[in-house]
Amino acid sequence: METKIQSGKTKLWTKSYVLMLFSNLFIYLAFYMLAPTLPAYAKASGGTNLEASLVVSTFSITSLLVRLFTGSIMDKIEIKPLLLIGAIILAVSTLSFIWIPIDAIIFVRIIQGIGWGLASTGAAVIFSDIIPEDKRGEGMGYYSLSMIISMALSPIFAIIIMNLYSFKNIALTSIALVAVGILFLSQVKTPKKNFQVHKSKKKFSLADSFEMKAALPSMLCFLLVITLCGIMSYIMLYGKELKMTSIWIYFVGFVSIILVTRPFVGKIFDKLGHIVIIIPGSISIIIGLILLSYANSISALIVASLFYGIGYGAVQPSLQAWAVNRSPGHRKGAANGTFLSSMDLAYTVGSILLGSIAGYSGYASMYRFSSIFIVLLLIIYSCNLVKGDIKLRKEKEVVV
Repeated sequence: METKIQSGKTKLWTKSYVLMLFSNLFIYLAFYMLAPTLPAYAKASGGTNLEASLVVSTFSITSLLVRLFTGSIMDKIEIKPLLLIGAIILAVSTLSFIWIPIDAIIFVRIIQGIGWGLASTGAAVIFSDIIPEDKRGEGMGYYSLSMIISMALSPIFAIIIMNLYSFKNIALTSIALVAVGILFLSQVKTPKKNFQVHKSKKKFSLADSFEMKAALPSMLCFLLVITLCGIMSYIMLYGKELKMTSIWIYFVGFVSIILVTRPFVGKIFDKLGHIVIIIPGSISIIIGLILLSYANSISALIVASLFYGIGYGAVQPSLQAWAVNRSPGHRKGAANGTFLSSMDLAYTVGSILLGSIAGYSGYASMYRFSSIFIVLLLIIYSCNLVKGDIKLRKEKEVVV
């Protein structure tokens, strides 16, 4: 087993860290291939707008519930077996989509949410364990980058495959990607935990699953990911509304700008903190969403993707690193569970709310509306900064 040495004496790029990055990349590639295509497949199979949104929301609800219970539990048990079980559930449930009807897909997505909750939370906890504390911003940044790259590349391949072939090909490709991710995961060595240090006679309660110190970053992430849900779940349908078959080009700009900016954004977080990242990043996201809502050409799509990509690629990993840094060391599982649960909740709320808006006034209006959530993020974040500054001044006055 790899053991974690004191902060400052460890390196970030260990063998296990690199293997986990690849494992996470392939499993997320498999997951995100379903995000833009399943709602479209549901509608093509005779489903309604409501059923298409339920394909997203039912999955998110069960994933959310699983994270609530497993986050703190993963602080007390070995994590890899749970991650492995989750990945297998993800693959098997995806296989079933090939032949079952729309009503059954909604049911199986409930089961798939369980697998995704185990796999994604387990990966986040392992990363938190193997990343040195003084490199948390940089390390969590590359972990988030593996998710963001998959988030950007998967829709490109998925939409092209969907247009040229069928959803069956997407499902089979997704299963193959999960298998590759499991192979990388099997070679990862995780730190040995001392489960006796924080052992308590108190029975497990739901409160144990929620880490209060991670609440603020998680709330901000909830607002952020609602906008991402609108892009991941509905951009293929937006492309049909625009009569633009190459809508996948949006994700090329999205991932390209993140790859360019990621190497230094995490280091800025470690040196200067989250303020210099979250505020300008949020403003960039707002600009990107507004530009996307008015896009009528490939060049306009690319410009919109660059603004959104540079903002999301900076803000999301910074919020997660902040959530983990704020939390006690023995509560990293609960902190990650709380943070990732906010993302699931955002997908649940976003898929239904934004889907309803799109059904009423179109996808362009939906993207303009979604920018309001980032405005709320900025307001809450700024109020917290002001509150913290006032508290700090009062503490200094007491000392004087």
